[in-house]
Parts: sequence; C-alpha cells; structure tokens
Amino acid sequence: MQIIEKAFAKVNISLNLTGQKEKNLHYIVSLVSFCDFYDTIVIEESKEFKYIINNDIKFKEPDLILKTIETVSKELERNFPPFKITLNKEIPIGAGLGGGSADAAAVIRALDKFFNLNLSYDQKVLIGKQIGSDVPSCILSKPQIISGYGDQIRELEGLNDKNILIIFPNINVSTKEIFESIDINLIKKEESQVFEKQIEQNIDFYNEGRNLTKLFSNDLEEFTIKKHPGIKAIRDCLHENDSSYVSMTGSGSAFFGIFEENSIDKVYHKITSNYKDWKIVKCKLIGSNNREIN
Repeated sequence: MQIIEKAFAKVNISLNLTGQKEKNLHYIVSLVSFCDFYDTIVIEESKEFKYIINNDIKFKEPDLILKTIETVSKELERNFPPFKITLNKEIPIGAGLGGGSADAAAVIRALDKFFNLNLSYDQKVLIGKQIGSDVPSCILSKPQIISGYGDQIRELEGLNDKNILIIFPNINVSTKEIFESIDINLIKKEESQVFEKQIEQNIDFYNEGRNLTKLFSNDLEEFTIKKHPGIKAIRDCLHENDSSYVSMTGSGSAFFGIFEENSIDKVYHKITSNYKDWKIVKCKLIGSNNREIN
C-alpha cells in the first residue's frame, strides 16, 4: 500500500499588520491561497521505519516531519507499526511559501489515510496547532482569510484561479528575524475586521484583476527588503514585465506576480533566460472551487 499526499505551497496575496501583539506574536490579517506547486509526502509499507528526503536538504531542529509523526502518535496514544516515509522537496526553504508547514499538514493527512485513523478536520487542526501556527491553514489548503497570530482561519468562497510566476532568489529569510525587526509603535493600529472586510468587499476586483495594487499589500515587504536589499530586483523585474499585481509572500524572500494566460509563457522564458540564479516557477493560484482536500 502506498499513499501520496501533495503539500501545496502557500501564497499570501495580502498580509497586513494590525499593530497589536500578544505573547510577542504580531496580529495579522492575510488573504491566503495555495498553488499547484508542491512537495509530496509518500508513505508506504516497510519492515522498519525509514525516512528519506530526495536531496541533501538539512533541516533545522526539530525536523517537522518527525515532529509531526511524534505529535500524531502522542495525540492518539497510538504507536504506529514500521513504515517508510519519503519527502520529495520542491518548495524552497526560507521563501515565505510555507513549505515546512505544508509538509507537516500533508503528513497528518497521509498518516490519516495510511492507517485509517478517520480523523475529523477539527482533529487534524488541533494536531496541526501543536506543530506550528501555519499548519492548520495548510491542512485546509484552500483560499482563506487568516487573522489573529495565524490561528484564526476562515475559508473564503468565490476566489478564481490565477496564473502566477513565483521567483525565489536563493536567499533564505528567517520569519522570526523579520518580525523581531518590526517596531510595533510605528505600525498604525487597526482592528482586524477592517482588513477582513476590505478583502471580502474586493473579491470581484481580484477576480477581474482590477486595482489590485491599491487594494492589497504585504506590510512585511519593506522590512524584508531593508534586511535583504537584493530581493528588490525581483519586485522590479516582475513590474517591468507588466504583472498586474506583484507582492512578496509571507516574510519572503520569494515574490509572485499575476499574469494573463496569453502572456505568462513569454514572460517566464524571458526571465528564466536572463536570471540564471533565481528559481522561477510558473503555476496557478488555486481558486475556491478547484479541488477538495480531505
């Protein structure tokens, strides 16, 4: 028996700071979607436990794959028989694409299927919260509004697919470092509901590709550029190639640009040929009705 589970990359279409903190965590409101660029988790039968990563990636401790297996086992008070788990890693680390959290969420879903655990969505989210603040949103892996310090998730209907280019400059950014660099006193205080309402009221503009730069933004962008000035070249490149909306995702370092279907191939080949040191991915932001994640 073999279970293959996709771990979809997370993209913050917008990310706003509310100017509030609790337990040293910044409160945010973010419009999040996921794209058809992903890692895969493969679980299969084995006479002994095996954990394989498809390349030389070295994770910081603790390894989220092992932490997730341990957390599921502990939460269910169940020791799993031996199995083999393989991580096929495509999402770059330190890019703001939520790769680690997506992998953890995929492991929860894969274990559920492989061992017939019959976990409810709420159980998966509860386990995910113990692993990391972004894991619950990755369990859902559908368009959503995230608020609080990432712990409040509301699924969002009506979002269309979008063609995007993701560019990662091979610079790893520490989310913790970026948030620690923010002076909370310089952030205008705003209630979460203001940002949530703005997102909800402008879904039609998003779907039509109108006024996106005026309606959506990432408040972390300038803080990350200040620490890593070289990534500004990505933003400039996407603007120069007539993207209808350009933004950093998460705390960076990756940026994404939205393009029309009839132009994205040409732009992809142009940027790929001119910037050999960047990882460039052509993919789709997956809309509300595209698929089901269990």
